[in-house]
Amino acid sequence: MIRRALPGVVALVLLGVAAVLWSYSRVTDTVTESFPTTGDVEGFTITYDSMHVAGPWMGLSVVAAAVAVYLLMRLTIRRPRD
Repeated sequence: MIRRALPGVVALVLLGVAAVLWSYSRVTDTVTESFPTTGDVEGFTITYDSMHVAGPWMGLSVVAAAVAVYLLMRLTIRRPRD
């Protein structure tokens, strides 16, 4: 019984680990862009937050999620026994 449930428990833990690692991989930068115009008008400036994922945390989260999906698929797709 424990042996059969172990891959499911490990898969759920790995999905949690993947979510935490994914949150660590998000990086938010504040970007300010200036747009000059021609003539007597000064132009304008736009400031916004840019979010992207980067670093080794993203790669590790993808690997953890892939292993979790593999374990869940292994649980749900069982070969019939003779």
